[in-house]
Amino acid sequence: MAMGGTWRKVSTLCGAGLFAVALAGCADRPSSEALTDSILRASDSQAIELSNEQASCIAEALLDSDLADVTVTGLAENFDQPAVAAADADNVEAIVADAAVSCSGS
Repeated sequence: MAMGGTWRKVSTLCGAGLFAVALAGCADRPSSEALTDSILRASDSQAIELSNEQASCIAEALLDSDLADVTVTGLAENFDQPAVAAADADNVEAIVADAAVSCSGS
């Protein structure tokens, strides 16, 4: 598969199942390992070849982003269908896509 096709699929992993949730409480940001594992599980379920290094790079980019803690936690819990803070609903897919592109050389 061409690299561009792989990254398009990675960026749509999140977008395919996004739903916004109004969450009243605060959540801590998940560990890089938890987020990496969720990304790898999602890529496996979609038959996308993604190295541990690439998934880790995407995880670090998401952790460094301005996404709310509850959104990053939702991605760590289920990258395919994350619970996303309403304020992040319009931005999360683009942030995942940008991270995937920037990590393509990992």
